[in-house]
Amino acid sequence: MTTKFYKYILILFCVQLSVSQNIKIDTTEVNYRLELEKHYIQKSKSTLDLVYQMDDSKMKSEFLEIISERKKNFISDIKKGKFIYHDVFSPLISTILAQVKQANPQYNFEDIKILLALDDDINAYNFGEGIIVINLPLLLAVNNEMELSYIICHEISHQKLDHVFVSIQDVLKKSNSKEMLEKTNQIKKIKYNRNATIKEEIKKFAYSSSRFSRAKEHEADSLGFILYRKAYPKHILQSIHSLQSLKTIDKEKDSLTRQDYFKIFENSKVNFEESWLNSEDFSTYNYQKKSKFWDVDSLRTHPDIDIRVEYLKEKFKISDVQIQEFNNAKYLSLTKENKYDKIFVLYHIKEYGKSLYQTMILLKNEKENPLLKKMMYDNLMKISEYKSNYKLNQCLETESPNFTESYNTFLGFIRNLRKTNFEQIVTNYEY
Repeated sequence: MTTKFYKYILILFCVQLSVSQNIKIDTTEVNYRLELEKHYIQKSKSTLDLVYQMDDSKMKSEFLEIISERKKNFISDIKKGKFIYHDVFSPLISTILAQVKQANPQYNFEDIKILLALDDDINAYNFGEGIIVINLPLLLAVNNEMELSYIICHEISHQKLDHVFVSIQDVLKKSNSKEMLEKTNQIKKIKYNRNATIKEEIKKFAYSSSRFSRAKEHEADSLGFILYRKAYPKHILQSIHSLQSLKTIDKEKDSLTRQDYFKIFENSKVNFEESWLNSEDFSTYNYQKKSKFWDVDSLRTHPDIDIRVEYLKEKFKISDVQIQEFNNAKYLSLTKENKYDKIFVLYHIKEYGKSLYQTMILLKNEKENPLLKKMMYDNLMKISEYKSNYKLNQCLETESPNFTESYNTFLGFIRNLRKTNFEQIVTNYEY
């Protein structure tokens, strides 16, 4: 997608929406990208200096390969416009960082840069090299700025403890260990399905090695709490609430019922058919949700939140007696005003199915909203294009027992639409 296209999108948003509904994301700022790329290239040079000081030549060579790949991918993300400036949330993040910095003068925060990213995952993570990444959907999902502040403190702590650099070293040591080398030799002896077996073993290894250990998480939780407590001494318990909320933060807050589909298309030219809502029945399917391979290391990817909460409470003698009521109203009002951002994010990263789903959830109560009607049209056009080229799976997930009934019904709805059905619906939202 071109810069010209994004400017066109933003102009349309400004024309069609009131000020309160205007999308406050700028994906066209060339100077922002250039400055960010310049900053990262300079930081990566410092990392290379550290790697060159390594005594082990084999590890040095492998480390340089990893750093080179990370650098290439990160610069590619910058050029694609993944990292953006948001008129509301970017200043808020800067304010939080300034408050934490002022309250903790013994630490150097000049090397910390917090980036806001367009990504569909409700997540935040330390990339290393002084860079903290917060995905925009996370800002829309936390309950208040205090919870966000603790998340930021936690990720800063990973950086201050140099966990990314140390973890890469640990991975390289493990990959060259006797145990791993013996396993590799055993795999080579397998005659059938060798490639599939090797791939599975590599995935298992990468999955277990890419995540911070529980010990490192405890370290980041502890230092993060110290940084947070000094900045916000009156709201200590919000740090605990921040961790606890991560257990359900990506749970679906709203959904689409079968009646909602009829409500959305009532009084339109679309002849809605009940059969469009037929989807696979997973009600008797016995399954367990499993973490995905290749998860980005983050505050949220670890299943032992309860253990971390109890560790933090015990270590710092935190009790519910210390609770001080915190008014979430202001922050919730902020997220409500920016609720359309998620739709734009999903569209920007070409997750047209997810963008359409979120659009329809909002549309059921805002049927005449010009932004939502426009996004209905744009997403449907993109999905139709992919479907015509037999590439639908590239922008639309397949039904799964891991998804909610609402989302599975939506996925079935899109796949059940024939070409004429698509044309009929698209025409209804054409602008």
